[in-house]
Amino acid sequence: MFSRIIHKGNFTLSSGVKSTYTYEYGELSDAMNEAYCEVLLKKLLGWQKQHGKFDVVVGCETEGIRIGHQLSQLMNLPFHIMPKKRLDYAQNPAPAYSSDTHWLIVDDIATSGHSFIRAVDYLEVEEKPETITFACMIKRNPANLDYSAVKGDPTKEHLRVSDERMDFIDKRLVSLFSEA
Repeated sequence: MFSRIIHKGNFTLSSGVKSTYTYEYGELSDAMNEAYCEVLLKKLLGWQKQHGKFDVVVGCETEGIRIGHQLSQLMNLPFHIMPKKRLDYAQNPAPAYSSDTHWLIVDDIATSGHSFIRAVDYLEVEEKPETITFACMIKRNPANLDYSAVKGDPTKEHLRVSDERMDFIDKRLVSLFSEA
């Protein structure tokens, strides 16, 4: 799965993590994205049966927007964009919902979990199992990545996400594909 968008080489991800391959989700056609969203939706519907219905979908900029918007249409739910840059927060303020709102936060690829943590902080949502679910198309296996470039670098170390928050993400993450 996703063999058409994997690229081999030497890459430094936005988190500073090094990898011998990367995924370019933006290379998928709209039709392929829609098809993958329908398959992910089946997993999300099963998840909802155990964890409660979603109330709103948030797509993390950039490809998370494409996926989240498609899922929100399929589920007939409100949709909001999570800006990538903190400076854009003021121009795109977080929506106000009740404290019991169940948020579905979507991104294309989960590597360090940093985008999900930023979304929770941006939305000012309390990290409770019944109020947050994360979804992605591809969950990268940390064992396949080289974190040496971020260890000890004070400008990148925070991107590794503290263990307790990553554990919360792992327990609340629905992915279409998880690397071995």
